[in-house]
Amino acid sequence: METLILLGVILGLAAGAVISMYYYKYKNTQQLKEQSAVLLKQIKQVFKLVTVEGEFSEIFTHRNGKNIFFNLLQLEKKVILIVKARVMVGFDLTQIDIKIDSSNKKIRLSKFPHPQIISIDTDLEYYDIQKGIVNKLSEKDLTDISKKSKDFIREKVDESDLYLIAENQVKETIEFISQLANSVGWEMVTEKPPEKLPESNKTKH
Repeated sequence: METLILLGVILGLAAGAVISMYYYKYKNTQQLKEQSAVLLKQIKQVFKLVTVEGEFSEIFTHRNGKNIFFNLLQLEKKVILIVKARVMVGFDLTQIDIKIDSSNKKIRLSKFPHPQIISIDTDLEYYDIQKGIVNKLSEKDLTDISKKSKDFIREKVDESDLYLIAENQVKETIEFISQLANSVGWEMVTEKPPEKLPESNKTKH
């Protein structure tokens, strides 16, 4: 009788230990999933803040001529204007590959995009307009001037240090996220983006 009681106690303790182990494992798994979801959300929110703003004020000259009277006479439209622009440089977050390894408590970030122009807001001040009576500025001319002025600003952005500032800012952001992950027992592994910015990326937008 005592043997049966002892056996029952042992089986009960064993069953309790097994149940506790599975419960702890389940609870730990759920906790890891919750942590990974929170970290993923925080990473995306932080990266949204990585933008650099620059202001430009440049003098731009627009010329456009056409020939009349069987190409014997050329009429030219010349416009000198001041282009004031506000440029936002940032990153396309959809290109970043974020993988969560819950079992090893690791976050892997890869496929970092290069910084690119997100938006250009321009304000055109016409400083000097020279036009003939026949060859007046049309709506198409004004549209072309607006487009060319933005292309002109893009070139100025390429010559500036905005891209470099954005690159440095994203490095600081990655360091911040890494510290955030470490504070809750996670490790962040990053695949560094190429150091040199391709010319094709500079001219986007």
